[in-house]
Amino acid sequence: MISYNEFEDIIVNVLKRDISSNMDQRKAILSEPDKSLFIVAGPGSGKTTVMVLKILKYIFVDDIDPSEIIATTFTRKAASELYSRILGWGDAVKNHLIDLNDDDFELFGKIGRIDFNQIKIGTTDSISEELLRENKKPGENQSVVIEDFVANSAMIKILIEDERYLNKDLVEYLKELSGKQKLQEPSKMSKILMEMKNRIYYDQVDMDELYEKTKQNSGFRMALDCIKEYEKTLNKRNTIDFAMLEAEFLQKLKSNELDSFLDEVKIVLIDEYQDTNLIQEDIYFTIAESALKNGGSITVVGDDDQSLYRFRGATVDLFTNYEKRAKDRLGIDIEEINLRTNYRSTENIIDHCNQFAELDGEYQKARVKNKPKIIAPDFEKDKMPVLGLFRNNSEILSQDLARLIDRLVNKGEVEMPVLRVLDEEYYRKINGERNVAKLKEIKNESIRAGKRIDKIRLALDSEYGSASDIAILSHSPKERQFGAQSFLYYLRKHLKKLRNPIEMFNPRGIDLQDIEVVAIFCGLMLECIDPESQIQNSDKTIPNLAKRNMRIWRLRAQNYIKLNPEPNEPISLNDFVVRWQLRRPYPETNSNGTKAKWPNTASLMELAYKLTTWIEELQDDVEGIVYLEAITKSITQTGFFNDYHSNISFKNPQQERESVLEAIWNIFIPIASGGVSIDESLLETLPDDRINVLSIHQSKGLEFPLVIVDVGSRFKNNRINTQKWRFPKSIKDKVTIEDTIRKYSSIGENERNEKDKSFDDLIRLYFVAFSRAESVLLLIGLYPSIEGIDKNNDHFDVPNIAVGWSRDEKYVGFKEIYLI
Repeated sequence: MISYNEFEDIIVNVLKRDISSNMDQRKAILSEPDKSLFIVAGPGSGKTTVMVLKILKYIFVDDIDPSEIIATTFTRKAASELYSRILGWGDAVKNHLIDLNDDDFELFGKIGRIDFNQIKIGTTDSISEELLRENKKPGENQSVVIEDFVANSAMIKILIEDERYLNKDLVEYLKELSGKQKLQEPSKMSKILMEMKNRIYYDQVDMDELYEKTKQNSGFRMALDCIKEYEKTLNKRNTIDFAMLEAEFLQKLKSNELDSFLDEVKIVLIDEYQDTNLIQEDIYFTIAESALKNGGSITVVGDDDQSLYRFRGATVDLFTNYEKRAKDRLGIDIEEINLRTNYRSTENIIDHCNQFAELDGEYQKARVKNKPKIIAPDFEKDKMPVLGLFRNNSEILSQDLARLIDRLVNKGEVEMPVLRVLDEEYYRKINGERNVAKLKEIKNESIRAGKRIDKIRLALDSEYGSASDIAILSHSPKERQFGAQSFLYYLRKHLKKLRNPIEMFNPRGIDLQDIEVVAIFCGLMLECIDPESQIQNSDKTIPNLAKRNMRIWRLRAQNYIKLNPEPNEPISLNDFVVRWQLRRPYPETNSNGTKAKWPNTASLMELAYKLTTWIEELQDDVEGIVYLEAITKSITQTGFFNDYHSNISFKNPQQERESVLEAIWNIFIPIASGGVSIDESLLETLPDDRINVLSIHQSKGLEFPLVIVDVGSRFKNNRINTQKWRFPKSIKDKVTIEDTIRKYSSIGENERNEKDKSFDDLIRLYFVAFSRAESVLLLIGLYPSIEGIDKNNDHFDVPNIAVGWSRDEKYVGFKEIYLI
């Protein structure tokens, strides 16, 4: 259609994207349609830009029709961003060419007919669902795909029916697999079984063959029986989960039922390939076989250092060994391109990430061979050093961090002395010292001996700064852990006490069933549909944990009703609940003056939304809205498994009892027993006026001017029960679900043991965390997490991968960290 030089000129001058100066990006974009690539893209290296421009180059230069292109991403948010950018940039290029060629009618018409909506863009699951829908046979009912939390609820119900969760063989086997000492709640057992089931699908293990090979293990067989019952339950309801969706899609690809799609596809682009599993690799290679026959190619993009989803079935080896695996399956030679230039972060942050990735010698064996370092672009950025804030306990740490955040957000800048670290002598001097004057003397002496920065300033968007420019990342965002308040709990408290209070956005901070507003809301619903727990108490099989939480919910709801919340007109909350309990309609007369009757059927969704009228937090607060969406999603989705479809029937007492019990079992028991959590898709839009608290997994793909990484707020000593979060030395020949299932798959047993894989996971986790920062990276934790504990003149090390230990128990440390 146009030459590459013309295309590049438009990209540089119209889109203002300088691709000519970055030879790695240019090479990736310039490649021919029949050239397959393996793009290793480091953090902030512009991979989305490369993918978008590569797609536009295929269309405008290589004359590839948009309908011949398929591009997959890992999350719906990433897919939306890719799609949005293709539309925006594509239309800009298209309009520019139309303006230039309005006298060339043939080219004018060809450009005008380009339809970017024909490109298939989405997650593997969304594209699978779309193609299955588009290619279903006449009269065929397409299965409805359920969310993970609904699938988990279905498994909980299977465990509770016939009291399978009390089966000794099953409990002991699941305890062995999970490494848990106690395993009583069906919700926890369900999660283990769902992981087993997903592994069987992801690793393409034959279920019947597995069943036959494990017949000597009664616990294993019982687990497989639960999984088979789960599959049968979903099939009866014409529903499938995401793993089953991918299996169905692959089966139809291979059985020639999707040939109309395969005959057309020419370009296959896959993002985040480091988090691919075996069934997805098979899907991609099956599509690629057709693309290659059609004169096209397959390009995969990813970064092994950012592979975080082993716990969901991902196999990073499929990425690190991609070139060989593609050669074996597709018979093609793949060209490797490394996108090294990081446009996101300052040079000091980039150096820190490089040093961290190379700190552990054993980890290098798990990376792409001869992987180059990340580099900074030629242009200068502010060179803020990597900072550290460590204190003696969580409350002091949170108090000092709150003060720092206060000055950043409300004043726009912070000025303070800092120490260059890691100065082991300084740590050993201050640790265990209780004399305040002596501590001050040691600190001042260290300040004089070390380097000093007079001023730290963040260039935030608004006049005084924006709280949303700050993200706090941690292994877990929980504000209560192991029965105690975490650092995040204290931070929320101190931020609220400021003269100008600052809010945190952390809807995952407390388990859904323990959140006050959720307890009130669910309690009100239960009080309406089942007054005085009469129907609930008639069922003696309800698990104790669920009974306990539902009792607490009802008490909180009753106390809330006594507060008489607004509005009181035209009806108060108390009157509304009482009328529901008495099954008395409001208003009592219809518009024509006749007496109103209580309906034969009432929708739980309508009841839920009506009750929000009296709970302001569920209407206006951003966290409250997320909680409400999680609950209403549970009501909607679990309707697939309900005979009464999330309605309460009042046709007769028998149906009323059945429909109420069905709602209790399918909606309220899963929430009450911990089976429902906040879905990540509900968090895709972050508020613009709060500090964002995220798990490191959740932060993947995001970036913030200031990133605060919690590397050790709960590590006071070298306890074995915290090792898995900082230094998994104690993991030896532990049995895992991954290894248990994978040995029956085509990939076989992994050469790296569980201990090494666990160390690899931690390194990747914190590499992702550190690389989210644009301008400032601040590490926080307790002093013991970085320098051990002096007690009775002894020094006890607390090894921690995140602060510079290698797995051979050597402290390497970092070159450039400054202590606040």
